[in-house]
Amino acid sequence: MELTPLVFINYRTNDQPWAAVLLDHVLSSEFGADSVFRASRSIPPGTTFDRELLSAVRRSGVLLVLIGDRWLNARDRYGRRAIDSRTDWVRREIAEAFSLGTIVVPVLIGDIPRLLPHDLPAAIRQLATCQYVRLRPRDSQQDVDHLLRLLPTLLERHSDIHAARLS
Repeated sequence: MELTPLVFINYRTNDQPWAAVLLDHVLSSEFGADSVFRASRSIPPGTTFDRELLSAVRRSGVLLVLIGDRWLNARDRYGRRAIDSRTDWVRREIAEAFSLGTIVVPVLIGDIPRLLPHDLPAAIRQLATCQYVRLRPRDSQQDVDHLLRLLPTLLERHSDIHAARLS
């Protein structure tokens, strides 16, 4: 029996974490908690998190990349932009999704501008050209409702692409 593809919520814990929690709550209510992956809720304590993260990305039909005002310029412990590091989990999850042909949807939080290709490392530069949706604090209900209407179609499209690859 094939598992239903997940909706994977990719986010930085120090960049608008309310948005990840909100989407997790709403999407879990709509599709079931087992159909939505948010690392801090979905990975049990004591589990090898890197294996769980990559496994969940590989089972995902849609990867939602939550991008707030600190996403692009978040720094690692050495003061470098985290996104430029090959070990940055946000980057690794996005790159893995692209390598698998998973549908990747940037979710721009608030009035954050679109990403520009030259701002991103080559491994995830494609993110700047993906059609995005917005999640605005003042219009969150409307924006979440819009995403809820889109996701079934995106998951179906993923299933069609996956089936075509297998045949």
